[in-house]
Amino acid sequence: MTTPRLFALLPCLVLAACSSSSGGAAPGGGNDSGAPPGDDGGTDGSSSTLPAPPPAGQGVQYTMQGAIAASSEDEQCKFVQTTEDMWVNHEEVRYTPGSHHFILWNTSYTSIPTVNIQGATVDTTQVFDCVGGPPASWNTTQFVGGAQGADAPPTLSDLPADVALHIPSGSVLMLDLHVLNTTMTALNPMAAINLDTIPQSQVTQEAGIYFFYNPFIVVPPNASAKAHMSCPVTSNITLTTAQTHMHKWGLGGVANLEDSTGAVMHQLYTSSVWTDPPVTLWSAGLALQTGQQIDYECNYENTGTTTIIQGFSAATNEMCVFAGSYYPRDTKFETCSTTGNWGDNSSAATYIGSGMTSCQDSLTCIGSAKSDADFFGCMVNSCPGAAVSLTAALDCFSANGNNAQNACLTQEAQCLETTCN
Repeated sequence: MTTPRLFALLPCLVLAACSSSSGGAAPGGGNDSGAPPGDDGGTDGSSSTLPAPPPAGQGVQYTMQGAIAASSEDEQCKFVQTTEDMWVNHEEVRYTPGSHHFILWNTSYTSIPTVNIQGATVDTTQVFDCVGGPPASWNTTQFVGGAQGADAPPTLSDLPADVALHIPSGSVLMLDLHVLNTTMTALNPMAAINLDTIPQSQVTQEAGIYFFYNPFIVVPPNASAKAHMSCPVTSNITLTTAQTHMHKWGLGGVANLEDSTGAVMHQLYTSSVWTDPPVTLWSAGLALQTGQQIDYECNYENTGTTTIIQGFSAATNEMCVFAGSYYPRDTKFETCSTTGNWGDNSSAATYIGSGMTSCQDSLTCIGSAKSDADFFGCMVNSCPGAAVSLTAALDCFSANGNNAQNACLTQEAQCLETTCN
């Protein structure tokens, strides 16, 4: 077979861009958003309540405010730089109605950059257009906070009193607000995130946020479909929150904890909606063991006339994310990767098709794919029994590029021997 076109996993919640005005950050006791503490100005000029900043010495609040035209979809970002070493035990996120999600990212920068990874100069002194989301144009390294509803629980929550997520002093963070304005009037969305901190001397374990992303999504017109994958548990950890992320064709998702053989031990999460999905909270924590795996799927229904695939826009594409907080931190687990690097997100995943195509025929399909829809469809339409062998072949092709023809003979042979039963 011919070497298939390499695929790029998209480990980010990415949508569109927007122009907007400045926002800011303030240590405990205040903010510099241009609005009184607790007053966001509203999306239509009215007032709605955002959280007051943490008390002095107990955390920091970051805010951002922008503008979005009527009947449009925008993603806007802002850089801020920390001035203190922070151990975050809890977060509180609030944003104005109409927004799709708010995310706080850490980056590899030591000062606020002005040139993105494409070499374009960007005015980063204020809120700026963030086409494709932060990981598409900037060097992001870690998901450190956020929420998917204006009044939803935050991703980082329910940690024990001696557990915290570490954000070092001098870290350059990105505030990322995605807005889907379905109204006929312009809006002025605003978001705030409080990072409630504890002293380092109180911390016995570092927390993290896991973020699993499945790019293999194809939903044909007038049809149902699902995206399905599993990620390994690479050390003994404790989960504290869990939730999915999808777009408007999403019908909800299910995540199960499985043992090393793939047998379901118990259900971790379920939802039946795409917008404002529920957040599962384990106040006492849920212990997971090395060798287990998290199997999750997202379900979709497309009543339109065009094929929907994974991608940036909540208006035209779909996503399948499973995320939450946990401890102690294990970067391989939280990125579902073999390296622990954000750029390798999902490299340790096993992708599970929901069709009837054999592993060999799926590889042939991948090798002849002419479009993204064709390529992703080859995986989605593969039979579940082909998952391990087909994923191994894809990993080999991705790692070896033009040399895959010779380097991946073993993986191709295993795929040939794999049956759908």
